Parts: sequence; C-alpha cells; structure tokens
Amino acid sequence: MEQIVLPRDNRMVFMRPGNLLLLMFLQVPQFRGAGLFFYGILGLVILGALGANNAFADFNFPAVGDWGCNSNTQKTANNINSKGPERVLALGDYSYQNSATCWLNIVDDFDSRMRIAIGNHEDDDSEAYSTYKSHFNLGNPYYSFNYNNVHFLVMDTDRTSFSSGSSQHTFVKNDLQAAKANSAIKWIIVYLHKPMYTSPNTCSSSGCTNGGSTATSLRNTYHKLFDDNNVDVVLQGHVHNAQRTFPIKYSGGSTPTKTSSSTTDYNDPQGEIFSVVGTGGINFHGLSGKPSWVRFQQDDDFGILDIKITNNGYKLEGRYHTNGGTQLDKFTITKTGPASYSFGPSLTLSGENAESNVQSNDENTANSNDNIGELPGQSQGQGKGLNCEHFTQQGPMRCREE
Repeated sequence: MEQIVLPRDNRMVFMRPGNLLLLMFLQVPQFRGAGLFFYGILGLVILGALGANNAFADFNFPAVGDWGCNSNTQKTANNINSKGPERVLALGDYSYQNSATCWLNIVDDFDSRMRIAIGNHEDDDSEAYSTYKSHFNLGNPYYSFNYNNVHFLVMDTDRTSFSSGSSQHTFVKNDLQAAKANSAIKWIIVYLHKPMYTSPNTCSSSGCTNGGSTATSLRNTYHKLFDDNNVDVVLQGHVHNAQRTFPIKYSGGSTPTKTSSSTTDYNDPQGEIFSVVGTGGINFHGLSGKPSWVRFQQDDDFGILDIKITNNGYKLEGRYHTNGGTQLDKFTITKTGPASYSFGPSLTLSGENAESNVQSNDENTANSNDNIGELPGQSQGQGKGLNCEHFTQQGPMRCREE
C-alpha cells in the first residue's frame, strides 16, 4: 500500500493514508470531534460485520423411524420436505422388505441430506443391508458427523455388538469425549434404533420394553457415558409411537432420575431428553401406561420430530408435527447467550460472535473404511455453555517510524 512521508520533530514518519487521516482528525482541534465520531461509527460497522459473518442462521433436522412403504410413509416424506431441512435423521426400519427400493424412491427428494441408523429390519444381508450401507456411504453402521455447532453420534443396536469393551463402545466413548472437548460444538445429539427408555406399550418384542435385556444393556453401558459427556438429546425408534421424556440422568435402574419438572422449557438442564419417534408410517404400538419421567406421548398420529437450532446456535427447539399439520408437542433447551460487547480505549468482543470458524456443512468424523477417525473442529468459539473465548482488538496503529 502506498505510504506518505511526513516530517515530525526532525524525523521522517511513514504513514498509510488511512492513518494519516486519523492523525489529522485527532491532532487538528477543528476536526477532533468529527474524527472521534467518524471512527466510532466505523468501529460499529466493523463490529456489526463481525457479528453478521460469524452468526448462525437457523437450521433444522427432522427425525423419524419405522417407515414402511405405503401412503402414510409418503405423507411422512411430504411432512419432512415441507420443513426444508438441512439434514434428516432416520432412526431405522425402512422398507420392511428384502429390497430397499420402494423406500429409497419415497425419500429420493432428500436422501442426500439423510443420515441413517440401522434398524432390525435392515440389519441382515437378506434385508438389503448392503444396499443401505452403499447408498448412504457407510463403513460401519455406527459413525458420527458435525453440522454447524451440532455433533451427531449414530449408534447401532442391531448389526454389531454394543456391549462394554466392543469396538462400537470404544468408538462411542472416544467420540463423545472428543465432542465434549471441541470448543466449536455446542450441542451433542445421539440417535439409535432400539430404545434405552420407553413407556409400556403393546409391542411384543423384548426390545420394546423398558425392562427388557436390550434396553437394560444399553442404559447400563451408555447412559452414564452420555451424562458425563454432556449429551443433550437422544433419539430412538423401534416402538411405533411418539414419546418425550423430561430431562433425565442415569440412576442405575429402569427408572431414571428426573432433573427438571418443567414441562416445556429448559435452561441447559442436567441429563438428556430422550425421544421415541417411531411414527414414520408402518403402524402403531398402543401405549398402556405413562411413567412419571415421560412428559409427552401419543399413539394416534404419524409424524416427525423437527429439531431446530436458533438464537445464533444457542437454542434448541423440538416440535412434534403430525402428517396432518398439527403440532402436538414442543420443548426448548437454552444455553449461554450470544456475545457481549464493551467499548473503551480498545474494542473488546466476547462470546461466540467474537470468533467462530465453524463450517456450515457437515463433516463425517470417520473414514470410509472403519468409521473411526479424528473429530474435526476449530479451537475458537464456545462449547456446551462453558468457557467463552475472548480477543481484544486494539485501536488502529497511528504511525510507523523508520
């Protein structure tokens, strides 16, 4: 950039034109007030640009499982399409046939945005497991990915072992620890097919009962791990109805510890909200009871749980929308708010807006061979409502002496 040379106290001072203008404003009494006003406005413009460039636009990701290939399934797909999702979370059990074709045709409009969990109706080779695996570019049926400031962990309850010490257990443990430590991640969402918690229902499978061996093993192996690593929401299928718990923590038994009695709105609660969304269209399992730790449940309407991240990435909103257009349930989780700003001799920016390099597309944390790899992310930003990152930008350099 061009420099201008000015004499000053018998010395030559090299200055950029912008700094020369600032010096003129501040040193000449007639211009001093106008100069301070001008650079104050300029600072606000720069500050606004920083906030705009690093702010998150709202984004959403519907979730549902237990689809089938029928008119109800098509209505579920239409429901998802109407929400304009960035990602679609599929919770297992798709075509219920030995071919995936009919279901893939139904979800064709958004299948490039879909990330699937494997259910018990596609976990065998005779149920088109290889088709689902290749179509969605899976290595292992357990994997993880990021989208903006959300980390998604997809678990497998049917094809591979999830017992303590298994390869999947090791992957889940390492993945959650890395996500917790990643300052770019604000939310952690886990999804899997068979539930860890469920209300009593008419499903005859042992995997549909809260006291069954599958749910018991999943809880004992993973729920405390979820608590320790700040998981926010757990999405489940297999039971063909819709349920949503209060925030709950692991208790060591089939009755979890409820950490909040609020029915709708939560401020960074302890534990996780567990949701069953087995309402993709195949049929219903009638509900036969409601535990004290379950807030919402219904077995009459097919539909989806649409989760939206709002408030510059600091608020999670979950809504259950029926395929007929009715909202039956809503909950929100709010975390530490947006950046704060202070002005003085120097400009100080604090919080998520101050600096953020989170990408606006998802990144699969696993390689194509074994789905195990390093978790991507940047060091800037604020993670899980804990420590903010700060930086201080000093005022413009007035001159450079040579």
